[in-house]
Amino acid sequence: MVFNTRIALAEEYDLCQSQVDEYQNNGHILLRNVIPESEITELRTSVLRSHEALKAEEEDFQKAFRITQNLWEINDTVRAHVLSKRYAGIAAKLLGCRDVRIYHDLTFFKEGLGKGKPTPWHQDGHYWPLDTEGCITLWVPLIDCPVDMGPMSFVSGSHLNKNAEHLPISEESDEYIRNLVEKENLSVAPAQHMKAGDATFHSCWTYHAAASNTTDRTRIAFAIAYYDADAKVPIEPPTNERRAANLARWFPGAVPGGPAATEKNPAVLFPHD
Repeated sequence: MVFNTRIALAEEYDLCQSQVDEYQNNGHILLRNVIPESEITELRTSVLRSHEALKAEEEDFQKAFRITQNLWEINDTVRAHVLSKRYAGIAAKLLGCRDVRIYHDLTFFKEGLGKGKPTPWHQDGHYWPLDTEGCITLWVPLIDCPVDMGPMSFVSGSHLNKNAEHLPISEESDEYIRNLVEKENLSVAPAQHMKAGDATFHSCWTYHAAASNTTDRTRIAFAIAYYDADAKVPIEPPTNERRAANLARWFPGAVPGGPAATEKNPAVLFPHD
């Protein structure tokens, strides 16, 4: 079955120049049918099993969502998706780079009936310990995700600054970005209904948030974080504790100023580079 999945996931996604332009202008884009429909059920099952296997490592972000990370290291089906040239090809084209490497994968489970609280506005870049602007996350629901289940909203064009870089995801980051949006009259792209297999791609610098999940089902979403394959580790030490922890965890043995390329960060399009 994994063999068949790998064939399907090698098929190139039909991405046009106008979509590349949209991403580069806005810092985010919603693409339909990124995961082939035939692969969704198996991936969802594998993600759920892997999440349960990693339950002891689960993190709960302010009751907004629950995550586990690097499922690809313990499950062959998840690995086939994380190392899919189909997805990586989209990411590389949107970034405008020759190839991408894996930062990590992660689950985003948001409980239903309002138990999954709103996700505060934030910039992921607070957590990324890399010296590159070429950072992008694929986020995909593995069940149909109506607006009241809590898909993401984005502030268009916010990837061009790092104004909220100093703030972790929190009530403080939420208030800070809301004030920026109002003060600077920034454009908010509201959440849209997403079918299972549709995916958003956003820069690690794009302001984003999600509403609470008021449906009666848990939002089951999966994400893959990529970066420009030629990125380096910053020469200067990490500027916050989470960056330091992520550098040690996801880039073991990497040295300041050297390539951000370890056994945990395979290149996807040209894996032998």
